[in-house]
Amino acid sequence: MQNHYPVPVTFRVFPFYVEETKFEASNLEVLFYDDMLEALNEPNRKPWQQAKIYLPDLFENWKQKKDQLIELYSRRDRKLANPIIVELIAQLIQIIHWMNEVPVKSLVQIDDKLLQLKYKPVNMNERLSFILKDPDHFHSYNQLKALYDEAEKLFYKALT
Repeated sequence: MQNHYPVPVTFRVFPFYVEETKFEASNLEVLFYDDMLEALNEPNRKPWQQAKIYLPDLFENWKQKKDQLIELYSRRDRKLANPIIVELIAQLIQIIHWMNEVPVKSLVQIDDKLLQLKYKPVNMNERLSFILKDPDHFHSYNQLKALYDEAEKLFYKALT
């Protein structure tokens, strides 16, 4: 196993990977970690095949970090909010894909790719496109919050 892998070109998209060209193989906190390994044909956990196990943890992570974001926005500290909200946007994209039992294959024109998925919040592609234009704005946070709420309901509904 290598120490570092290249970030696939299809993942080098604002706001996720603009300058980074490599990611650390042992760092599970890397955005789109398993999805990028899959794109590189490298061994990974394949969480999209076990959504029941992985997605509850992602929803819990959202719940823990959204209060932190509210605090940062109340102080108008968009600079500190930015890396947190970008992580949570990436996580939402994974949730929607993994809920549909597929990996994130590319972030290029992601809003169009979401149209092909069966389980997704209403108007997901337009709303995500809005969020991605200005991810650190409070209005983007509000849209993201609504998308998480809807995605979680969809996920648990699909389990029953």
